[in-house]
Amino acid sequence: MIRSAIAFAAFAAAAAPAIAQDRYEIDPAHTQAVFSVDRFGFTTIFGSFMESGGTITIDADNPAQSAVSAFVETGSVFVGHPVRDEHVAGAFWLNAEAHPRLTFESTSVALTGDDTAEVSGELTMWGETRNVTLNVALNRQGTDPATQREAVGFTITGAIDRTEWGHETAAAIIGTEVGIRIETLAHLIED
Repeated sequence: MIRSAIAFAAFAAAAAPAIAQDRYEIDPAHTQAVFSVDRFGFTTIFGSFMESGGTITIDADNPAQSAVSAFVETGSVFVGHPVRDEHVAGAFWLNAEAHPRLTFESTSVALTGDDTAEVSGELTMWGETRNVTLNVALNRQGTDPATQREAVGFTITGAIDRTEWGHETAAAIIGTEVGIRIETLAHLIED
């Protein structure tokens, strides 16, 4: 149900002091891909993917040419209870055995402010690919105090309807809208 990201989204908003076509590697230790789904109208269930990765390309001269390629490992889903983790990763929901990754590949970036953008791309889940648009905010760009490496941090938000990917499991009682929030840190790939 998520991310791309899944994911993680392109970051044209980073028109700050980057050099054209800088490439960044997503740091899985400092990235959280979180999703939310309504359960019977009683509660909203939150989950996250513990394993993720990908690259972000920032083009400072032409931010609209920035891009992202990101993934999460579906078997790494965590919803806070071991039995439910297995159930969500299982055949009725994520079907991690048949579809081990959710992927997001950006196709366009539209700046919406000095530090914000709408990033559209192809989200692949359950073997189906659909177009989605995510909201991206640049949190900070500069030297990461812990690593002393050039880094960027983003907040990505959005929502999808899982039935658009053909996922109808319990659609009458479990929410079909999946909320997405991704906090991601990426470090400059040095040549």
